Amino acid sequence: MSATIRPLALLGAFVAGWLAPRGAVLTPLIPWLVGFMLFVTFLGLDARKTTVRRSHFLIVILNLLIGTCGFKLVSATSSDQTLALAVFFAGMAPTATAAPAIACFLKKEAEYIATGLLMTTGAVMLALPTLIPWALGKSSAGGEFFAAFLSVAKSVALTMVLPITLAQIWRVVRPSSRTWPKRWKNVTFATWTLMVTIIACRASAFIRNPANGVGASILLRVGAASLVVCALNFIVGYWIGEKNYRGESSQTLGQKNTGAMIVFASLYAEPLVALGPTIYVLWHNLWNAAQLARVSALERKESEAAETSTTSDAQ
Repeated sequence: MSATIRPLALLGAFVAGWLAPRGAVLTPLIPWLVGFMLFVTFLGLDARKTTVRRSHFLIVILNLLIGTCGFKLVSATSSDQTLALAVFFAGMAPTATAAPAIACFLKKEAEYIATGLLMTTGAVMLALPTLIPWALGKSSAGGEFFAAFLSVAKSVALTMVLPITLAQIWRVVRPSSRTWPKRWKNVTFATWTLMVTIIACRASAFIRNPANGVGASILLRVGAASLVVCALNFIVGYWIGEKNYRGESSQTLGQKNTGAMIVFASLYAEPLVALGPTIYVLWHNLWNAAQLARVSALERKESEAAETSTTSDAQ
């Protein structure tokens, strides 16, 4: 698939998903799609590059601070507790499990993002039992929290650990499979596009459901707030990264696993709170589409420069 078509394909996925809310029934496919993308990606990863860097620790700290400080800021400046909690759950989400796979399309080092994924997921899961009761003003989240916690932890582990383990085994069985990530790039991108379509379907179904009470006013407020959180994550992530890893750091902090936060928000707060992480996933994928467009433009520029150089040499 041409690099020029990819950004348009992602935008088309958003439109198709919004127009087909019934496609939300396909949501159970998402972990399998992510697992397939990670399996293919990890076939080509170099374990020697999975070094823990200074910026990884900064990403973990900021992942927790942006969610908690964003919550306190909105609480202090507004009486809208729904908005404050929406910001909290959107900001607290760890790195998306699909982020290492998507890094390949953005010309980023997947090993860096995979390390950040493991670190942020672990840190957020350890912090949530304390931070969710704090945000809700409760002394304890109760037994339901730990049931949900274990369910999400199991899902994350299966989505991450199983594909990684299978990939490492398959690399030994079929050494030639290390070249599959490049050969299967179009298949992986098609999988990503399908996943984005289903995510958009789910968001559309949530917003259109009268039981959730999503009016235009709250949609605009939460949408704007989640956009600010998303932009802040990508921008701050860029600036805290080491010189050669700014893009990777930005992606690690900005692209989030909002599915876990939607579960906790739905369990402990009103449905409107889940709108924060629900809309965030749309913003970070639109950000990815813009990044793909930039990568496409750079590739065209490099191709044109190479052709000009070849023509000059021939003359």
